[in-house]
Amino acid sequence: MENKVLLENLSVIKTYDNALYDEILRTNQTKSNFQLIQNENGEYNLCLNSKPLHSQIGAKDEAEKIVDKIEELENKNTIRVIWGLGLGYLADEFIQRAYGTIIIFEPNVELLRCVFEILEFKQNLSEKNVFVCSNKQKLMHYLDIFSDRETKITISFLKSYLELYRNEIFSLASQIEKTRGEKQANINTINSIGHLSATNTLRALKYIKETPLVESLKDLYKGKTALIASSGPSLAKNIETVKKYRENFILFAAGPSVKLLYENNITPDFICAVEARNIMGQFEGLDLKESNLILEPYSFCYLWNLETKNKFLFFSKNNFLNDNLAKILKIDISQNKSVGTVSYCALASAKKMGFEKIILCGQDLAFQNGECYAKGSAYEDLECILNPKTNKYEIVVKNYENYKNRLTGSQNIGTQDKDEVVKKYVEKLNKTLYSVVGQNGEMLPTQACYAIFIKHFELFAKENPKLELINSSTGGAQINGYKNLELEQALKGGKKVERVEIKIQKPNYDTDELNLEAQKLLNIIKEAKIDIETLKNVQEKLLEELSRRNCQNKNTQKLQEKFLELFNNYTKKYYKHLCLYLLSEPYFNLIRQNINKQDNKNFCAINKDTQKQLENLILYLSASIYGLSNI
Repeated sequence: MENKVLLENLSVIKTYDNALYDEILRTNQTKSNFQLIQNENGEYNLCLNSKPLHSQIGAKDEAEKIVDKIEELENKNTIRVIWGLGLGYLADEFIQRAYGTIIIFEPNVELLRCVFEILEFKQNLSEKNVFVCSNKQKLMHYLDIFSDRETKITISFLKSYLELYRNEIFSLASQIEKTRGEKQANINTINSIGHLSATNTLRALKYIKETPLVESLKDLYKGKTALIASSGPSLAKNIETVKKYRENFILFAAGPSVKLLYENNITPDFICAVEARNIMGQFEGLDLKESNLILEPYSFCYLWNLETKNKFLFFSKNNFLNDNLAKILKIDISQNKSVGTVSYCALASAKKMGFEKIILCGQDLAFQNGECYAKGSAYEDLECILNPKTNKYEIVVKNYENYKNRLTGSQNIGTQDKDEVVKKYVEKLNKTLYSVVGQNGEMLPTQACYAIFIKHFELFAKENPKLELINSSTGGAQINGYKNLELEQALKGGKKVERVEIKIQKPNYDTDELNLEAQKLLNIIKEAKIDIETLKNVQEKLLEELSRRNCQNKNTQKLQEKFLELFNNYTKKYYKHLCLYLLSEPYFNLIRQNINKQDNKNFCAINKDTQKQLENLILYLSASIYGLSNI
């Protein structure tokens, strides 16, 4: 006989999780023993294997006390994870009192079946912000899709559930913290270069749709040897060895190492350049006609103007607009990892081309004897020293003008802006100094991101046990999974590798779909640009009024309110649109910080700095419009 209460409850779950709906229906209570009893207040309590899940003194009172301790119950940008359903007292209290997303996580599916058979919970389950799940993968999925840059996450549970699942609860809390940290790191990246990456991608669409993927070179060099040259100090030390055995490998060069190689008459077979910022200084004055160039869709847009033998796309997943663009072009990039370093792009590309032996050189990932990068590389003027006053390592610039020119090149950037680029880059390096274990067991100074890169390289080794991986970055950081070997030893006795003449085939992308989506996006960005220009006009009127009156009045108050209204409307209108989010968020984030510094009565944060942010955003929107108009 059908249980109407169960079906009513499950009808809601079926709307968003058909798998859980089926699992609960298929479940019979055979492993666990459930029993309903009454506590001192006459409330029903559920026992699991003779253990009461709620307080025997007062179940509702217990739930109220837990929720009373939660801060900011009215904050809508919060996810409330409730570990354990029980008879629903705690979940009901949160649903009645708290805003934001509420996720009931109950790992015992038998309990879900039992409770949903006897408890009429459909009204609570029908709330649009309430979800039920029973496995951690689904829970983490919900946390990902329902959170943004400012979302807070709380975990609440009954005392009984803590006793039953103590280790699991603490493990989940740790996992959530790590996930939030990674998400925040992604947000920081978006705030730093998201706008530039999006603009680069849109401006490069006319090239992207004609450029084949690295995957088109699958097994081109099956069973052969590849050398990946990065810009660490060990590359300069091994440069003569590279020249000596040049015919024994195919050479992949990370962007910053290219000048050093060319200065020593070494021509890379493949150059990888995946930096979104201006890195033209790495290639100026070089004849790249005999080298193939591997780019990301978001790589600095002027790189497409370099005259090279061929160009190929490494289309990494989960990076800026890549996933959306891949979906439009109908290509699969699910296996394309990206970890934020150009050397990993070279490593992954070499694997796709079928190389059996891959050697790293210049992949020091640590600073040796004060050297941050190889002599002759783009960043050779950086030095890591021990400051005697602070007894801490810090990175300094030895030859400022030389470094500035190598970093930024001769693009149309003002001197003041170039100085700002250098200043911010060096500040960033010093904020992220870290220590790692060297190949000789000693601790070496490095950047925190390099320590992360080490883990990614080690994971690559675990995932590819059949490859012969060698690290010839002598004296650098220890990378487990790679055999530490002097470059001479790694190359000596190797066979000559014949260069393959690459026959370029036009990629089979869905360009019709791309053109259609580009037109839609073009219209949206044009509309967004008009909205930003309107916002800028209001801001300029406010500045003018403030400068003329030199005090607050009714006009300034109205203009302030109008600015805030337009600012908030823009956020609501375009926030869920990834491209507009990437383009706008860095500027809006700075404006938001200005606004938050002021009280409501004295809104002078609408100042010249805000004006500059809006002007820069208009420039990036204009560049994106130009790119979309020319595909």
